[in-house]
Amino acid sequence: MAMEEQDLFVRETDQRVFATNADEPEEGRVFVWSLARWYERLEGELGGVVFSPITDSEEELRAMLNAEGLDMTELDDEFARDVREEFREQDILYPAAPEDSDEPPGEQEPP
Repeated sequence: MAMEEQDLFVRETDQRVFATNADEPEEGRVFVWSLARWYERLEGELGGVVFSPITDSEEELRAMLNAEGLDMTELDDEFARDVREEFREQDILYPAAPEDSDEPPGEQEPP
């Protein structure tokens, strides 16, 4: 599957959202399951959001959380819908290959 097709597939699949604080998810850690990978939602000081790959295994994620005295609960509310939308709208985390870029050679931004 080409990268563009894979990106489209990832963006169009339904992601599952989990939080360590189901009552106030903004106060806990938030995770997204998409395809075969877990991502953690990280919010910057200025409110920007990124999704960082964390593990491929739910068992491993739960073990990491358990070591911190945390557990996670699946959410399916307005917050979860907003997180799924953020996830689908995120920028691609890897630069375009030179042959796929719209920019002329030599004018691409450095990584």
